[in-house]
Amino acid sequence: MSELSHESSHATDDEIDLSELFSVLWRKKLFIIFVSVSALLIGYLYADSLPHRYKSKATVLLDGQNTNSTIASLLPGAVSSNVDFDTSIKLLTSHQFLHSIVPKLSVPDSIQLKRNENSFNVADISQNLTVSKVSATNLLEISFESTEPQFSAQLVNVITANFIDYKASLLQPGVKKNGAWLDDKIASLQQQLAVEEKQLNAFRYDNSAIDITNLVKQEQHEISLLFNEKRVLNSEREMLERHIDKVKSSNFKHNVNRLLTIKRIADIPIINELLNTLEALKIELSQIKLRYLRKHPKYQAIVLRIDETQRQISTQIEHQLAQDHARLTDVKHLITIINKKQQVAKRNLDMSIIKVGEYEKLQHDIQIHLELLKKLTSRQKQIEVVDNEGSMASFIIVDPARVEFTPVGPKKSLIMTIALLLGYMISCFITLISYFMSSNHDRYRQIVADHNFTVLGKLPEVKVARAKEPIVRGKGKRFTAYQEAIRSIRTNYMVSRGSVDNRLIAVTSLMPNEGKSSCCLQLARSFSELERVIIIDADLRAPSIAKVLGESPHRLGLSNLIAGTHSFEQCVFNSDELNADVLSSGIKPQNALLFLSSIRFSLLLKALLKKYDRIILECPPLLSVSDALVIAKNVQGVALVADVTKSSTAKFIKNMHELQHSNIDITGVILNRVKHDEQHYYGTYSHVNVNSNSAKD
Repeated sequence: MSELSHESSHATDDEIDLSELFSVLWRKKLFIIFVSVSALLIGYLYADSLPHRYKSKATVLLDGQNTNSTIASLLPGAVSSNVDFDTSIKLLTSHQFLHSIVPKLSVPDSIQLKRNENSFNVADISQNLTVSKVSATNLLEISFESTEPQFSAQLVNVITANFIDYKASLLQPGVKKNGAWLDDKIASLQQQLAVEEKQLNAFRYDNSAIDITNLVKQEQHEISLLFNEKRVLNSEREMLERHIDKVKSSNFKHNVNRLLTIKRIADIPIINELLNTLEALKIELSQIKLRYLRKHPKYQAIVLRIDETQRQISTQIEHQLAQDHARLTDVKHLITIINKKQQVAKRNLDMSIIKVGEYEKLQHDIQIHLELLKKLTSRQKQIEVVDNEGSMASFIIVDPARVEFTPVGPKKSLIMTIALLLGYMISCFITLISYFMSSNHDRYRQIVADHNFTVLGKLPEVKVARAKEPIVRGKGKRFTAYQEAIRSIRTNYMVSRGSVDNRLIAVTSLMPNEGKSSCCLQLARSFSELERVIIIDADLRAPSIAKVLGESPHRLGLSNLIAGTHSFEQCVFNSDELNADVLSSGIKPQNALLFLSSIRFSLLLKALLKKYDRIILECPPLLSVSDALVIAKNVQGVALVADVTKSSTAKFIKNMHELQHSNIDITGVILNRVKHDEQHYYGTYSHVNVNSNSAKD
């Protein structure tokens, strides 16, 4: 199997599994609980430090007319039961009105001291004053909050008591001034309307049109008729030109039969009659030929009649052609006339569009000025009524403000709830950010642990000369770290689960190109420093070990040995690179699964355990083919190589979950292509577990 370099292995899916995120939050539950409880405590302390606030409110009736104002109630547009509440609310909360009531207030010293000021200002009132309409009524509710209950009630009552006088002071001075302005505006507007109506009538007279708006439609209809007429004439012209050209090319004087294929010629009645006569004469001539010679009078008479008939046909065709030429000339002349008419019609259409636009503009201006005149006249009548009868609005206090000693704030439960939610969200955000900012291999390591598997080691990413081959040799600090990580995995095998169970090491991966071939070769080299080792390439579908060690990819090997066609000595060879024996895959079989599931393969492994201290078996990927499942039945456990850069953590979680519920005994997981940290190059061996960058499988 070929192994790809680090640069070509970043095929990570942009996929996030929600279960993975929930798992992260569950692992950090104590931190989340601590932050949430701390935020709740801070919210409680903050709410407890706030002073109590008291709210007083008054209800007033805002009516649009006085009971005696019968004339006002009849005015169009005048309010009756429905009042302009937005206007009243805006006036009640305006800074000008609040400025007018500040001198009438008796502000407690406690409120002034809290603001470190000598006087109470409009901003303090506006910030805590609320005016709202009671739904489906003509009532307004005015409320105010402060730290002193008596002051809240006092301020609301002062507002209700002074609002009518304030509104009257705004409306009355401007009534007469507004009336004079309206009179001038109405007179000016009437004069302008008279001028515009005169212009409209003059426009109609100058254009001599009863309905100017139909001018455009008439011109468009005329252009459409001309276009259709021109289209018919063009079709006739093209037909005549084709017919004349075809007749000329037919050489009708010498080839009448060819001319008869032209439908327009063949459909002429007189020519049809002559043709029938000619055909009958030819039949008669054929009969005379049987009885008379050419010089016989009857023979010569029938020949003369045939020639005369043919001349008549030619004469009729020439006559028809002359008519077609004359018609073609007439059609061309008519097309020229229509083109001129179209130009005139287009100019007339442009002029009509301009005229209609001017006419509509005059009508629009007159309509706007009429509507404006109607509104100004209506407003003039209202001002006259207001001037005669006074203000139509009434402001009746229904329920004055009372002193309330029950505090309405602060709302401790709401503050504490918000603080708790903020603490929870912040802790979750910090947890997730720290998770996503952590290195990819740390996430893989945690996923392996969550699924009750052991991490045998971590292999660093290594750059090699031939990116598509497994790692056999290398140089530099990274390769040294890679070898040290392999030794760490070797140590884990030698000290865990007993030496007997670990003598046969099967190495596989979930998918191709995750680096299992490199891991097998380096483990064989590492174990060969201490033991007698053989490495077996059991990947019969895509073998690579023989080729990378300089042997022919078709040399004898495992498949030949299982088939019984060759001896063990013929199939195995010793590698100086690894200092170990190598049993390559052999000749590629048609059914690899049949070979690996045979009893001879199981017996071969048992025999090799007697001959070698350690057997390293490279298996096909688990998720690609089922070969590894068969091999796993003959070993005590399988080591899984996982490339931390190849797939997303969500996909890796799914694969681990499937392995957890399978019948395969996983000895442990080797994390491959872990980003190498130069600072920990000489760190503890248990943390040097690194991962190969090239991808084989």
